[in-house]
Amino acid sequence: MKTVGQILQKNRIDKGISLEQVASQTKIRQDILLALENDDFQKISSLASIKGLLKSYADFLNLSSEQILAVFRRDFGRREKKKVIPVGLLKPISQRSFDWSPKKTLIASIIFFFLVLVVWLVSQYLSLVRPPFLKVDYPPEGAQVQEELIEISGQADKDALVTINMETVLLSSQGDFHQQISLFPGENNLVIEAVSKNGQKNKIERIVFFQAKE
Repeated sequence: MKTVGQILQKNRIDKGISLEQVASQTKIRQDILLALENDDFQKISSLASIKGLLKSYADFLNLSSEQILAVFRRDFGRREKKKVIPVGLLKPISQRSFDWSPKKTLIASIIFFFLVLVVWLVSQYLSLVRPPFLKVDYPPEGAQVQEELIEISGQADKDALVTINMETVLLSSQGDFHQQISLFPGENNLVIEAVSKNGQKNKIERIVFFQAKE
């Protein structure tokens, strides 16, 4: 009993038609035609593609495409019962060639641009709502000093407005500040505050005790 490939090959040879002529008329590659004649479906990725190619080949040879497909279904059914399906239908997806196209490149570019835009918008939002950075290095909380003048030092966002007890402090290009203030005898409450361009505030308070030398 002849297979579908053997039937196609015999009819082509009997009619004196070369594979080149078949390929030229049907627009099917010669290697695919040869695979069909050899019942080797490894190069064909799906069952629907196999059926479509067999129909086109049969029509070109003036054969009944219905009969050709019936023979294929017969052979295919036998293989399926034996768990022997055309290799091309069982080929793992991971082993198939990666199909990339300009359309996929465009889609990937759009997704990438959208993600970058989302990240940028989130960062802008956070910069608007978060309080400015502020750190006081000296004096520590509860410090006791014997000098009337004390130097307060620390760091803040370089574009923030920093004040100590409502007096503006100059910042360096890196955001560092050093400011001397006079203390009153006893307990002194130092309020260091940073205000961002968007009006967000950050405040640190220090209690310092001043007792003059006797």
